[in-house]
Amino acid sequence: MRRRERAPLRIALLGFGAVGRRFAELLPGPYGRVLRDLGVAPVLTGIATAHHGSSIDPAGLDPAECAAAVWRGQSLDRFHRGRALASSLQFIRAVPADVLIEVTPLDPRRGQPATRHVRAALERGLHVVTANKGPVAFARRDLRALARRRGRHFRHEGAVMDGTPVFNMLERCLPGVQVRAFRGTLNSTTTLILSGMEAGQTARAALRRAQALGIAEADPTFDLDGWDAAVKVCALANALWDAALVPTRVKRTGIGRVSGLDVRRAQRAGARLRLVARAERRGRRILASVALERVPLGDPLAGDGQDAALVFTTDLAGEIGVLQRGGTVEQTAYALLADVAFVVSQQIPPRRGRLEVVAGS
Repeated sequence: MRRRERAPLRIALLGFGAVGRRFAELLPGPYGRVLRDLGVAPVLTGIATAHHGSSIDPAGLDPAECAAAVWRGQSLDRFHRGRALASSLQFIRAVPADVLIEVTPLDPRRGQPATRHVRAALERGLHVVTANKGPVAFARRDLRALARRRGRHFRHEGAVMDGTPVFNMLERCLPGVQVRAFRGTLNSTTTLILSGMEAGQTARAALRRAQALGIAEADPTFDLDGWDAAVKVCALANALWDAALVPTRVKRTGIGRVSGLDVRRAQRAGARLRLVARAERRGRRILASVALERVPLGDPLAGDGQDAALVFTTDLAGEIGVLQRGGTVEQTAYALLADVAFVVSQQIPPRRGRLEVVAGS
């Protein structure tokens, strides 16, 4: 019996930090098996970085070789085939790809350059998968509309709570349910720091641990000042309520002034200090905030270490919560895979069993 030929799935990575590298490293192994089971053969055709060069090879790059080069501080330009690339936008226009994975660092005040990247890729006719909160918080409505016009997908499961199915759960598992409000501990770095202070660590030492684990933002003040959580509130609100909420409209405080004494007082009161993100819809208004709260022990939001939790208040299903234990780059990389798999499953016609591909330039 002749084996069915798998259609190629050409994947380009824009951003090659901890999450991008982990996705690439797993692509030849378990991630590749998932996609091959769906009928496609994944090929990594391009990688673009801000500090380690860029590379395009239509025949496919070696993910392990590229990751090793970056770890050694070498440029990816050595693997490039074709004309030199001067910018990320030029990379998006040139790379032969079907799916662009966007995982560049976050600018929580503007959502750039990620939003510009996503728009350029969709306009070119690529599917886009991102773990970046910026495009969802600043331009989700416009980008979804653009994706529909171009007949492409814009997926962003990894933007909130790493690989925990949040957007997919709301979109596909709760038909007819309206979310009235939500609350969550959405920033793992601040939860890790506060947990460390409960155990007697200094805030600085706990932050160093978060950075070593790869969960802190490139600029950790975005975590400490509540910006990261504020962007995630906007991403959730915009997805839930088709809103256009931006982070500057979120009432926000951080954990910069928290002392060990504050933490111990909360513990003596049977609670934990946590940075809690909230949003509530009241008619056409959305009230959103990020603030330090005392969370009673036993509450889903009173998690430890890198835990994250999110509780939705709904009209038909009451309160529904999701919990992530020990979030790391592994979960975020998996969210990218889940979204790529969704794109593949939607693009394979049932009878032909082949992926619709986009011609590369």
